[in-house]
Amino acid sequence: MRFAFLLLLILGVIGILLATQDANLTNEVRLALPFTDADWTGPVLWMIGGWFGAGLLLGYLVALPGRVGASMRARKIEKQLGTTEVKKDKAVSALNTSAPISASRTTPPATEADEMQRLADEVARRTESVQATPPPKV
Repeated sequence: MRFAFLLLLILGVIGILLATQDANLTNEVRLALPFTDADWTGPVLWMIGGWFGAGLLLGYLVALPGRVGASMRARKIEKQLGTTEVKKDKAVSALNTSAPISASRTTPPATEADEMQRLADEVARRTESVQATPPPKV
């Protein structure tokens, strides 16, 4: 998607520059860099195209460290994925060879009412010992 957008942008700029080609080739642009003796003179078409190309190159160079870092992280994760697959296979084989779960360990899923009752029973059990021993008299 980004490539298509960039291609359309480039084609649009080229189309505009070529549509006004007479004016762009006959008009000269003088570019003087500050603090240097560099002085360039050229047609508008070449100057705009050159600066556009320089901007694309700089944008690519700025994005390059992020792309290199992402590829290094991807390679590291791919290596970890291989070890994870081996561990998963070992765990699955261990589960397949282990004893089946007994019927007493399987319980039906608790409903909200069951959970509320369990919590109420737990609170009642814990508060019985507290109520049985009154605080000391001073």
